[in-house]
Amino acid sequence: MRKIAHLLFFIVTLSLLTQAQEKKRAGLSFDIDNYKVLARIVPSENRLDVVADVTINTLAETRTVIFELNGSLKVEEVTKVSDTIRASSPSMENLASNPSTPSAGSTTRNPRAMQTPSPTPQNKLNFIQDQVGVSEIGPNIRVDLGETLPANTQLKLRFKYTGSLLTPEGGPLLTKRLAFIGEKNGYLTYASRWLPFHEYAADRATADITISVPPGYKVIGYSDSPVNESQGQFRFVQTKPNFVGNFVYSNYFVLKKFAQNGLELQFYTKPGTENVVNEYLGIISKAFDFYAKQFGLPDCGASLVIAQTDSETLDYYAGYGILLLSDKILEQASQAAKERLPREVAYQWWGFTVALKSFDDAWISQGLAEFCAIEFREQGASEEKKEEIRRELLEKALSFEQVASILRAPATLDDTSTAYQYIMFGKGAFVFKLLQETLGKEKFYQLLRKFLETYRGKNASIADFEKLTSEVAGQPMRYFFARWIESTGVPEFTVDYVILRTKDKKFITRGTVKQNYTSLKLPVDIQVIVEGSAEQPQQTVMIDDVSADFQIVSDNKPVKVVIDPKFKLLRISEDLKVAALVRRGLELFKEGNLAEAQKQFENGLELDRSNKWIYYNLGLVYLEQRNYDVAIDNFKVITLGDRETTNPQWIYVWSFIKLGNAYDAKGDRTRAVDAYNKAIQIGDNYDNAQEVAKKFLSEPFDPTKNQ
Repeated sequence: MRKIAHLLFFIVTLSLLTQAQEKKRAGLSFDIDNYKVLARIVPSENRLDVVADVTINTLAETRTVIFELNGSLKVEEVTKVSDTIRASSPSMENLASNPSTPSAGSTTRNPRAMQTPSPTPQNKLNFIQDQVGVSEIGPNIRVDLGETLPANTQLKLRFKYTGSLLTPEGGPLLTKRLAFIGEKNGYLTYASRWLPFHEYAADRATADITISVPPGYKVIGYSDSPVNESQGQFRFVQTKPNFVGNFVYSNYFVLKKFAQNGLELQFYTKPGTENVVNEYLGIISKAFDFYAKQFGLPDCGASLVIAQTDSETLDYYAGYGILLLSDKILEQASQAAKERLPREVAYQWWGFTVALKSFDDAWISQGLAEFCAIEFREQGASEEKKEEIRRELLEKALSFEQVASILRAPATLDDTSTAYQYIMFGKGAFVFKLLQETLGKEKFYQLLRKFLETYRGKNASIADFEKLTSEVAGQPMRYFFARWIESTGVPEFTVDYVILRTKDKKFITRGTVKQNYTSLKLPVDIQVIVEGSAEQPQQTVMIDDVSADFQIVSDNKPVKVVIDPKFKLLRISEDLKVAALVRRGLELFKEGNLAEAQKQFENGLELDRSNKWIYYNLGLVYLEQRNYDVAIDNFKVITLGDRETTNPQWIYVWSFIKLGNAYDAKGDRTRAVDAYNKAIQIGDNYDNAQEVAKKFLSEPFDPTKNQ
């Protein structure tokens, strides 16, 4: 009887779960095929008026469809239509040239300005709009189709809506706006939901979008064919399905073009950014060429539009065929920006040419884009620089590794959070590095090319990538994806060894490398550090479970054994535990949380009192807190040492600059000038160090200004 009760309980529970899942999917089982859009921008009123024909295809029996839509936009009407809005239709004329339409400087609004072909009364549909975003998908509109339609039914819905886009309110981010209608400039992005859509980063569509603006303004966006511009109307056509709706407009844009080896870049910015633009064009063009040689052209072809936004949005925003950069990124060509731009370019392949089946599959876009950016940075770099890049990536991978697995991060974390960024871009890229080590470089790039070829213009999942990986590897790769994608935790390696002397006066280092996880398979480099030789012998062993044996012969006497000397493995160790704490502190510092950042750095010092990297960052915290004497003490830990023993070496020159800043802030100009001169004598120009030092020589550092 008890068994029957348990069985009934299981059946009822399963039924309830199934009903809950079906309810959750209700209204979402459809694809968007095409947008035909007429939009009018009214800069003086911060207003956007839109008439959008959205062609959808039902994937299951459907009566209700739910679209995400920016909460700042108020829907006036939804109709079911069979005709198409045309650029020459009365609605377009009313949008752009109707004499009764408000001008750019007008403060009144004519309700007839958004006239459209009048549908018959029975074509009007009932809808409920949630502008606040009570449901988990955020602000949305639920449309009742008036009847239950079978699967594979295509229909066209016309949305007429308007609204003011001035703040982040109504958008997906609380503090950053993704759509803005301003008096001098503005922008609309796919992610802002200014067009009705569903399935973020997955549901792709074709589009024919016409945007009208007052005289003197220009609209920038990607188009498969040349942009048709006529009387303030700009028409953009996208014939390949992708993510649509990324545009920028202004009345002051300066255009800088770049054309080389068939690649065409168009860079639209504010006046006065010429030097930065030239430097960025060089990086973007080289990265694009590097990826094109590896994988062929992306779906957007050999062209890319780059445009400047403002300081209230994301610093970087990549769309299909377009890249948007904030004011901050174009103020100065920083080292961070130079390293970030290649990732943004790589999205044209990983994210747009191959799209995701759902945002849960973000690793094959974001992780792969960051991996490609790392590969780009490593080309032509010295072994020391490559080692520095890999160590930095490893530290990022470890910083929040225990918070969520790569597979679960998109569902459990805010994708703008530090934890998500470090898991997806840090650990995500490192896992691709690890896969490259496991398969070998030739097979790995064969895998990426086959992945792109198989899913070009399609949507792919992590499961699809795993299946293809197993095919290319010639063996099941389930163990790899289970360990690195679906789980948290990384191995910690130990080594036991003995040193033997041979009759011919050579040395044999014989031992076993172990780690703390079962069923782990990966290649491990073992290096023996020997006396009096620049060449350090090395052997690669394959761990297949928990351990592997090694034997390395050397002419010189061994001093110690190093596991993974080039930071190829995702692993933890005592020094990496310290490094992970520092990375966390750095992110807290960037967010302005100085007290928590200081706590993380001090926790790191408890583990390693000689870590100069920690002293440098503590100095920055104290400098920001205007605790100048303590800041000076921390910077002096580095400046009183030598450059060769400082890791990373670039903090040596920057410690002198920051030491000078602290003295300037105290009013001790003599000591400040001495510190700046020493920075110049060092000659290291990491992140424009020489230019910054010379600047402070001519003008003292002022803590009350943002310098």
